[in-house]
Amino acid sequence: MVLDDQDWQLPLVEFIKVNEEELLLLDWVIGSASGLIPGATLDELMSNWSSLRFDVWQHIYELRKLPTSSSGPPPGALCSLNMDDFTARILLAVVPTTFRWGTGPDCGYSIKMKLCRFLLGERDDDDKDQANSDPPNQPPDASVS
Repeated sequence: MVLDDQDWQLPLVEFIKVNEEELLLLDWVIGSASGLIPGATLDELMSNWSSLRFDVWQHIYELRKLPTSSSGPPPGALCSLNMDDFTARILLAVVPTTFRWGTGPDCGYSIKMKLCRFLLGERDDDDKDQANSDPPNQPPDASVS
């Protein structure tokens, strides 16, 4: 029973905004995570891996349904992937720091930055494009001396 004088609120649903390349990388990592950390099984690393993998593919499917003129979703299309601290820490450990699908953008670096920002308490509403704007090993603004 909730009393009127008690302060309560719904739990906050936390997420990171990801694009299709990042979702495909997460799927690859989930599928091969037990091989990325020697001696660890996927169940030991992440108890909710099957739910996360379904969420990843649900978002890939939703992005693919968006109207587009090419074979994929519109450039820059993002979706919100539910995230918690435990899952973010595991993914930060197993996602490669640099990874590209062919000659595309470095989705490994961008997803790791998003996971790091999430763990630091910065949510996607705070400075939305920062994770994608700064390439690795370069200062945020090269014009500053």
